[in-house]
Amino acid sequence: MRFKKHRLLSVIAAALIFLFILILNEVYYDSSEVLIDEKWEQIIDKRQREINESVGCHDFLQKLQTKVSVSVLLIDMDILEIIGQNRCNQLKMYETPIQVATNSRKDLNFIHRNLFEPYFFESNEQNDYLEFDTKPRRIIPKNFETMKFGNIAVPMKPFRFRKYWEKSRLIECSNTTMNRNDIEKKRRINLQSSVFEMSRLRDLLIQYDMYPFISEGTLLGWYRECSIIPHTQDIDFAIMAAEFNPKFVNDMREGRTNFKLTRRLGGLDSLELTVTPRNGYKLNTNVFFMYRDKNETGGNEFNWISGLCGDGEKIRYNFPLLEPICSADFHDHLVWVTCDPKKAIIHEYGEKWYEDVSTNNYSRYESVNNVERNVGWYSSWELRKVTFEDGYEYH
Repeated sequence: MRFKKHRLLSVIAAALIFLFILILNEVYYDSSEVLIDEKWEQIIDKRQREINESVGCHDFLQKLQTKVSVSVLLIDMDILEIIGQNRCNQLKMYETPIQVATNSRKDLNFIHRNLFEPYFFESNEQNDYLEFDTKPRRIIPKNFETMKFGNIAVPMKPFRFRKYWEKSRLIECSNTTMNRNDIEKKRRINLQSSVFEMSRLRDLLIQYDMYPFISEGTLLGWYRECSIIPHTQDIDFAIMAAEFNPKFVNDMREGRTNFKLTRRLGGLDSLELTVTPRNGYKLNTNVFFMYRDKNETGGNEFNWISGLCGDGEKIRYNFPLLEPICSADFHDHLVWVTCDPKKAIIHEYGEKWYEDVSTNNYSRYESVNNVERNVGWYSSWELRKVTFEDGYEYH
Protein backbone atom coordinates (compact mmCIF):
# COMPACT_ATOMS: atom_id res chain seq x y z
CA MET A 1 0.00 0.00 0.00
CA ARG A 2 2.81 2.31 0.98
CA PHE A 3 4.56 1.46 -2.34
CA LYS A 4 1.44 2.37 -4.38
CA LYS A 5 1.14 5.72 -2.59
CA HIS A 6 4.79 6.45 -3.27
CA ARG A 7 4.36 5.58 -6.94
CA LEU A 8 1.25 7.75 -7.20
CA LEU A 9 3.06 10.69 -5.61
CA SER A 10 5.94 10.25 -8.08
CA VAL A 11 3.54 10.31 -11.04
CA ILE A 12 1.82 13.42 -9.70
CA ALA A 13 5.16 15.14 -9.09
CA ALA A 14 6.35 14.32 -12.61
CA ALA A 15 3.09 15.63 -14.07
CA LEU A 16 3.40 18.85 -12.07
CA ILE A 17 7.00 19.35 -13.21
CA PHE A 18 5.96 18.79 -16.84
CA LEU A 19 3.08 21.25 -16.43
CA PHE A 20 5.42 23.78 -14.82
CA ILE A 21 7.84 23.48 -17.78
CA LEU A 22 4.97 24.02 -20.21
CA ILE A 23 3.85 27.11 -18.32
CA LEU A 24 7.39 28.47 -18.24
CA ASN A 25 7.71 27.90 -21.98
CA GLU A 26 4.39 29.63 -22.57
CA VAL A 27 5.31 32.61 -20.43
CA TYR A 28 8.92 33.13 -21.45
CA TYR A 29 9.04 31.96 -25.08
CA ASP A 30 9.21 35.01 -27.33
CA SER A 31 7.95 34.16 -30.79
CA SER A 32 9.17 37.52 -32.14
CA GLU A 33 12.75 36.26 -31.80
CA VAL A 34 14.39 34.74 -34.86
CA LEU A 35 16.32 31.66 -33.81
CA ILE A 36 19.65 31.20 -35.62
CA ASP A 37 20.87 27.68 -36.35
CA GLU A 38 24.40 26.64 -37.30
CA LYS A 39 23.75 26.84 -41.05
CA TRP A 40 22.50 30.42 -40.80
CA GLU A 41 25.29 31.40 -38.42
CA GLN A 42 27.76 30.47 -41.15
CA ILE A 43 25.80 32.44 -43.81
CA ILE A 44 25.58 35.50 -41.55
CA ASP A 45 29.26 35.32 -40.56
CA LYS A 46 30.32 35.09 -44.21
CA ARG A 47 28.14 38.07 -45.03
CA GLN A 48 29.58 40.16 -42.19
CA ARG A 49 33.11 39.45 -43.40
CA GLU A 50 32.15 40.62 -46.89
CA ILE A 51 30.73 43.94 -45.79
CA ASN A 52 33.48 44.71 -43.27
CA GLU A 53 35.36 47.10 -45.55
CA SER A 54 36.82 50.54 -44.99
CA VAL A 55 38.89 53.03 -46.97
CA GLY A 56 42.46 51.75 -47.20
CA CYS A 57 45.41 52.45 -49.47
CA HIS A 58 45.77 56.08 -48.29
CA ASP A 59 49.18 56.47 -49.94
CA PHE A 60 47.66 55.77 -53.35
CA LEU A 61 44.73 58.15 -52.73
CA GLN A 62 47.03 60.93 -51.51
CA LYS A 63 49.10 60.63 -54.69
CA LEU A 64 45.93 60.55 -56.78
CA GLN A 65 44.61 63.75 -55.21
CA THR A 66 47.47 65.74 -56.72
CA LYS A 67 46.24 64.80 -60.21
CA VAL A 68 42.84 66.51 -60.06
CA SER A 69 42.14 70.22 -59.55
CA VAL A 70 38.31 70.11 -59.20
CA SER A 71 35.96 68.31 -56.81
CA VAL A 72 35.12 64.76 -57.90
CA LEU A 73 33.52 61.63 -56.46
CA LEU A 74 35.39 58.36 -56.93
CA ILE A 75 32.98 55.90 -58.62
CA ASP A 76 35.44 53.39 -60.07
CA MET A 77 34.18 49.99 -58.87
CA ASP A 78 37.50 48.18 -59.37
CA ILE A 79 39.41 50.81 -57.39
CA LEU A 80 36.78 50.86 -54.63
CA GLU A 81 36.95 47.09 -54.28
CA ILE A 82 40.72 47.13 -54.00
CA ILE A 83 40.92 49.96 -51.45
CA GLY A 84 37.96 48.51 -49.49
CA GLN A 85 39.81 45.23 -49.11
CA ASN A 86 43.17 46.97 -48.65
CA ARG A 87 44.79 45.12 -51.56
CA CYS A 88 46.99 48.11 -52.32
CA ASN A 89 49.68 46.20 -54.23
CA GLN A 90 47.13 45.67 -57.05
CA LEU A 91 46.66 49.40 -57.69
CA LYS A 92 48.19 50.71 -60.90
CA MET A 93 47.95 54.47 -61.36
CA TYR A 94 48.11 54.74 -65.15
CA GLU A 95 46.91 51.39 -66.44
CA THR A 96 43.30 52.40 -67.21
CA PRO A 97 41.41 55.69 -66.71
CA ILE A 98 39.85 55.96 -63.24
CA GLN A 99 36.11 56.70 -63.20
CA VAL A 100 35.10 59.83 -61.29
CA ALA A 101 32.03 62.07 -61.30
CA THR A 102 31.40 65.76 -60.74
CA ASN A 103 28.21 67.75 -60.21
CA SER A 104 29.52 70.69 -62.22
CA ARG A 105 29.50 70.36 -66.01
CA LYS A 106 32.12 73.07 -66.45
CA ASP A 107 34.48 71.07 -64.20
CA LEU A 108 34.44 68.26 -66.75
CA ASN A 109 36.79 70.41 -68.86
CA PHE A 110 39.43 70.50 -66.09
CA ILE A 111 39.72 66.74 -65.49
CA HIS A 112 42.75 65.02 -66.99
CA ARG A 113 41.28 62.60 -69.59
CA ASN A 114 44.34 60.35 -69.78
CA LEU A 115 44.13 59.57 -66.08
CA PHE A 116 40.40 59.93 -65.42
CA GLU A 117 37.13 59.00 -67.11
CA PRO A 118 34.78 61.75 -65.90
CA TYR A 119 30.98 61.75 -65.67
CA PHE A 120 28.40 64.30 -64.57
CA PHE A 121 25.91 63.68 -61.77
CA GLU A 122 22.95 65.76 -60.70
CA SER A 123 21.67 66.23 -57.15
CA ASN A 124 18.08 67.47 -57.30
CA GLU A 125 16.75 68.70 -53.95
CA GLN A 126 13.33 67.10 -54.41
CA ASN A 127 14.83 63.64 -55.09
CA ASP A 128 16.47 61.40 -52.50
CA TYR A 129 18.94 60.10 -55.08
CA LEU A 130 21.82 61.22 -57.29
CA GLU A 131 21.42 60.76 -61.04
CA PHE A 132 24.46 60.01 -63.21
CA ASP A 133 24.72 60.96 -66.88
CA THR A 134 26.12 57.60 -67.90
CA LYS A 135 25.04 55.03 -70.47
CA PRO A 136 22.82 53.54 -69.17
CA ARG A 137 21.64 56.28 -66.81
CA ARG A 138 22.08 55.44 -63.15
CA ILE A 139 20.67 56.60 -59.83
CA ILE A 140 21.94 55.85 -56.32
CA PRO A 141 20.77 56.90 -52.82
CA LYS A 142 22.18 60.14 -51.47
CA ASN A 143 22.72 58.72 -48.00
CA PHE A 144 26.42 57.89 -47.99
CA GLU A 145 29.40 59.51 -46.32
CA THR A 146 32.73 60.24 -47.96
CA MET A 147 36.34 60.70 -46.89
CA LYS A 148 38.15 63.58 -48.58
CA PHE A 149 41.59 63.30 -50.16
CA GLY A 150 42.12 66.79 -51.51
CA ASN A 151 39.46 67.23 -54.21
CA ILE A 152 38.61 63.52 -54.31
CA ALA A 153 35.65 62.29 -52.24
CA VAL A 154 35.88 58.55 -51.51
CA PRO A 155 32.81 56.63 -50.18
CA MET A 156 33.57 55.60 -46.58
CA LYS A 157 31.80 52.25 -47.01
CA PRO A 158 33.15 50.92 -50.32
CA PHE A 159 31.15 47.65 -50.18
CA ARG A 160 27.87 49.50 -49.67
CA PHE A 161 28.62 52.01 -52.42
CA ARG A 162 29.41 49.17 -54.82
CA LYS A 163 26.05 47.64 -53.94
CA TYR A 164 24.39 50.96 -54.80
CA TRP A 165 26.19 51.06 -58.15
CA GLU A 166 25.50 47.41 -58.91
CA LYS A 167 21.74 48.12 -58.63
CA SER A 168 21.81 51.60 -60.15
CA ARG A 169 20.64 51.12 -63.75
CA LEU A 170 17.54 53.27 -64.14
CA ILE A 171 14.43 51.66 -65.64
CA GLU A 172 11.02 53.16 -66.32
CA CYS A 173 7.46 52.16 -65.45
CA SER A 174 4.89 51.58 -68.20
CA ASN A 175 2.41 54.24 -66.98
CA THR A 176 -0.69 52.33 -68.05
CA THR A 177 -4.00 54.20 -67.87
CA MET A 178 -6.36 52.39 -65.50
CA ASN A 179 -10.16 52.48 -65.73
CA ARG A 180 -11.49 52.23 -62.19
CA ASN A 181 -14.83 52.96 -60.62
CA ASP A 182 -15.06 55.63 -57.92
CA ILE A 183 -14.84 53.08 -55.10
CA GLU A 184 -11.60 51.56 -56.39
CA LYS A 185 -10.11 55.01 -57.06
CA LYS A 186 -10.40 55.89 -53.38
CA ARG A 187 -7.07 55.46 -51.62
CA ARG A 188 -6.87 53.21 -48.58
CA ILE A 189 -3.42 54.50 -47.67
CA ASN A 190 -2.04 58.01 -48.13
CA LEU A 191 0.25 58.15 -51.17
CA GLN A 192 2.82 60.73 -50.09
CA SER A 193 3.01 59.46 -46.50
CA SER A 194 3.41 55.89 -47.71
CA VAL A 195 6.22 56.71 -50.14
CA PHE A 196 7.98 58.68 -47.40
CA GLU A 197 7.76 55.74 -44.98
CA MET A 198 8.99 53.38 -47.70
CA SER A 199 12.11 55.52 -48.12
CA ARG A 200 12.64 55.66 -44.35
CA LEU A 201 12.44 51.88 -44.11
CA ARG A 202 14.76 51.50 -47.12
CA ASP A 203 17.34 53.71 -45.40
CA LEU A 204 16.99 51.78 -42.14
CA LEU A 205 17.50 48.43 -43.87
CA ILE A 206 20.56 49.79 -45.67
CA GLN A 207 22.13 50.51 -42.26
CA TYR A 208 22.07 46.73 -41.71
CA ASP A 209 23.39 46.15 -45.26
CA MET A 210 20.11 44.72 -46.45
CA TYR A 211 18.91 46.06 -49.81
CA PRO A 212 15.12 45.87 -50.22
CA PHE A 213 13.41 45.81 -53.60
CA ILE A 214 9.69 46.24 -54.19
CA SER A 215 7.71 43.09 -54.92
CA GLU A 216 4.20 41.67 -55.19
CA GLY A 217 1.43 44.29 -55.44
CA THR A 218 3.84 47.18 -54.89
CA LEU A 219 5.90 46.09 -57.91
CA LEU A 220 2.72 45.68 -59.95
CA GLY A 221 1.49 49.16 -58.97
CA TRP A 222 4.80 50.82 -59.75
CA TYR A 223 5.29 49.13 -63.12
CA ARG A 224 1.67 49.30 -64.26
CA GLU A 225 0.69 52.81 -63.15
CA CYS A 226 3.91 54.36 -61.77
CA SER A 227 2.36 54.57 -58.31
CA ILE A 228 0.77 52.62 -55.46
CA ILE A 229 -2.43 50.78 -56.35
CA PRO A 230 -5.04 53.04 -54.69
CA HIS A 231 -7.06 50.29 -53.02
CA THR A 232 -4.07 48.37 -51.66
CA GLN A 233 -3.67 48.17 -47.88
CA ASP A 234 0.09 47.72 -47.38
CA ILE A 235 3.51 47.77 -49.04
CA ASP A 236 5.61 44.78 -50.13
CA PHE A 237 9.40 44.66 -49.94
CA ALA A 238 11.66 41.68 -50.57
CA ILE A 239 15.25 41.05 -49.45
CA MET A 240 17.56 38.30 -50.59
CA ALA A 241 17.73 35.85 -47.67
CA ALA A 242 21.53 35.70 -47.76
CA GLU A 243 21.56 39.39 -46.74
CA PHE A 244 19.65 38.75 -43.51
CA ASN A 245 21.09 40.58 -40.52
CA PRO A 246 19.52 39.40 -37.23
CA LYS A 247 20.53 42.65 -35.54
CA PHE A 248 17.74 44.37 -37.49
CA VAL A 249 15.08 42.23 -35.81
CA ASN A 250 16.76 42.41 -32.42
CA ASP A 251 16.99 46.20 -32.57
CA MET A 252 13.31 46.47 -33.49
CA ARG A 253 12.38 44.17 -30.62
CA GLU A 254 14.49 46.23 -28.20
CA GLY A 255 13.02 49.54 -29.39
CA ARG A 256 16.27 50.84 -30.91
CA THR A 257 14.82 51.68 -34.34
CA ASN A 258 12.12 53.97 -35.68
CA PHE A 259 10.19 50.90 -36.90
CA LYS A 260 8.69 48.10 -34.82
CA LEU A 261 8.02 44.45 -35.56
CA THR A 262 4.28 43.80 -35.70
CA ARG A 263 4.28 40.35 -37.29
CA ARG A 264 6.66 37.47 -37.94
CA LEU A 265 5.84 34.31 -39.85
CA GLY A 266 8.16 31.32 -40.27
CA GLY A 267 11.76 30.67 -39.37
CA LEU A 268 14.95 31.57 -41.17
CA ASP A 269 14.22 29.03 -43.90
CA SER A 270 10.88 30.72 -44.70
CA LEU A 271 10.80 34.17 -43.12
CA GLU A 272 8.29 37.00 -43.52
CA LEU A 273 8.18 40.12 -41.35
CA THR A 274 5.71 42.96 -41.12
CA VAL A 275 7.03 46.24 -39.76
CA THR A 276 5.34 49.54 -38.90
CA PRO A 277 6.69 53.00 -38.02
CA ARG A 278 6.76 53.65 -34.27
CA ASN A 279 5.65 57.24 -34.81
CA GLY A 280 3.95 59.07 -37.62
CA TYR A 281 1.94 57.45 -40.38
CA LYS A 282 1.00 53.85 -39.57
CA LEU A 283 1.94 51.94 -42.69
CA ASN A 284 2.31 48.16 -42.70
CA THR A 285 5.21 46.94 -44.84
CA ASN A 286 5.62 43.23 -45.49
CA VAL A 287 9.27 42.27 -45.75
CA PHE A 288 9.59 38.95 -47.57
CA PHE A 289 12.88 37.10 -47.51
CA MET A 290 13.59 35.68 -50.94
CA TYR A 291 15.33 32.35 -51.38
CA ARG A 292 17.02 30.66 -54.31
CA ASP A 293 16.43 27.09 -55.35
CA LYS A 294 16.92 24.70 -58.26
CA ASN A 295 14.28 22.73 -60.15
CA GLU A 296 14.60 19.00 -59.54
CA THR A 297 13.67 18.13 -63.12
CA GLY A 298 15.30 20.71 -65.40
CA GLY A 299 17.85 22.04 -62.93
CA ASN A 300 16.74 25.62 -63.61
CA GLU A 301 17.23 28.09 -60.76
CA PHE A 302 14.37 30.19 -59.42
CA ASN A 303 13.50 32.49 -56.52
CA TRP A 304 10.72 31.98 -54.00
CA ILE A 305 9.13 33.55 -50.95
CA SER A 306 7.09 31.79 -48.31
CA GLY A 307 3.50 31.98 -47.16
CA LEU A 308 1.66 30.52 -44.21
CA CYS A 309 -2.00 29.67 -43.68
CA GLY A 310 -3.65 29.92 -40.30
CA ASP A 311 -3.93 26.13 -40.04
CA GLY A 312 -0.15 25.65 -40.42
CA GLU A 313 0.00 24.94 -44.16
CA LYS A 314 3.25 26.14 -45.73
CA ILE A 315 3.01 27.85 -49.12
CA ARG A 316 5.61 28.98 -51.63
CA TYR A 317 5.38 31.68 -54.28
CA ASN A 318 7.81 30.87 -57.08
CA PHE A 319 9.43 33.43 -59.40
CA PRO A 320 11.94 33.45 -62.23
CA LEU A 321 15.33 34.65 -61.01
CA LEU A 322 14.79 38.31 -60.09
CA GLU A 323 18.44 39.33 -60.05
CA PRO A 324 19.97 41.51 -61.35
CA ILE A 325 18.27 44.38 -59.54
CA CYS A 326 17.82 47.87 -61.01
CA SER A 327 16.67 51.27 -59.75
CA ALA A 328 13.52 53.28 -60.37
CA ASP A 329 11.96 56.60 -59.44
CA PHE A 330 8.89 56.28 -57.22
CA HIS A 331 7.43 59.76 -56.67
CA ASP A 332 10.91 61.33 -56.32
CA HIS A 333 12.23 58.48 -54.17
CA LEU A 334 14.56 55.69 -55.22
CA VAL A 335 13.29 52.13 -55.09
CA TRP A 336 15.04 48.99 -56.21
CA VAL A 337 13.20 46.68 -58.61
CA THR A 338 13.95 43.59 -60.64
CA CYS A 339 15.51 44.61 -63.97
CA ASP A 340 12.81 42.69 -65.87
CA PRO A 341 9.63 43.65 -63.97
CA LYS A 342 7.23 42.67 -66.74
CA LYS A 343 8.53 39.09 -66.80
CA ALA A 344 8.10 38.76 -63.02
CA ILE A 345 4.63 40.34 -63.11
CA ILE A 346 3.35 38.10 -65.94
CA HIS A 347 4.71 35.07 -64.09
CA GLU A 348 2.71 36.03 -61.00
CA TYR A 349 -0.41 37.75 -62.33
CA GLY A 350 -0.73 36.31 -65.83
CA GLU A 351 -1.06 37.86 -69.28
CA LYS A 352 -3.86 40.18 -68.12
CA TRP A 353 -1.72 41.86 -65.46
CA TYR A 354 -2.86 45.23 -66.78
CA GLU A 355 -6.44 44.59 -65.59
CA ASP A 356 -7.30 45.77 -62.09
CA VAL A 357 -8.48 43.30 -59.44
CA SER A 358 -10.35 44.66 -56.44
CA THR A 359 -8.55 44.15 -53.14
CA ASN A 360 -11.79 42.75 -51.74
CA ASN A 361 -11.78 40.05 -54.44
CA TYR A 362 -8.07 39.29 -54.19
CA SER A 363 -6.81 36.14 -52.51
CA ARG A 364 -3.14 35.45 -51.79
CA TYR A 365 -3.88 31.76 -52.24
CA GLU A 366 -6.02 31.82 -55.40
CA SER A 367 -5.53 35.08 -57.33
CA VAL A 368 -1.92 34.51 -58.44
CA ASN A 369 -0.39 31.97 -60.80
CA ASN A 370 2.84 31.28 -58.95
CA VAL A 371 1.48 29.82 -55.71
CA GLU A 372 2.58 26.33 -54.66
CA ARG A 373 0.27 24.87 -52.00
CA ASN A 374 0.91 22.23 -49.33
CA VAL A 375 4.70 22.56 -49.33
CA GLY A 376 4.69 21.36 -45.73
CA TRP A 377 2.88 21.73 -42.43
CA TYR A 378 3.55 23.16 -39.01
CA SER A 379 2.04 21.36 -36.06
CA SER A 380 -0.04 23.52 -33.72
CA TRP A 381 2.94 23.53 -31.33
CA GLU A 382 5.38 24.63 -34.06
CA LEU A 383 2.91 27.17 -35.44
CA ARG A 384 2.82 28.94 -32.10
CA LYS A 385 6.60 29.24 -32.13
CA VAL A 386 6.90 30.64 -35.67
CA THR A 387 3.96 33.04 -35.53
CA PHE A 388 4.12 36.43 -33.84
CA GLU A 389 1.51 39.20 -34.14
CA ASP A 390 1.48 42.30 -32.00
CA GLY A 391 -0.64 45.20 -33.16
CA TYR A 392 -0.82 43.92 -36.72
CA GLU A 393 -3.85 45.29 -38.55
CA TYR A 394 -4.86 46.90 -41.81
CA HIS A 395 -6.05 50.49 -42.04
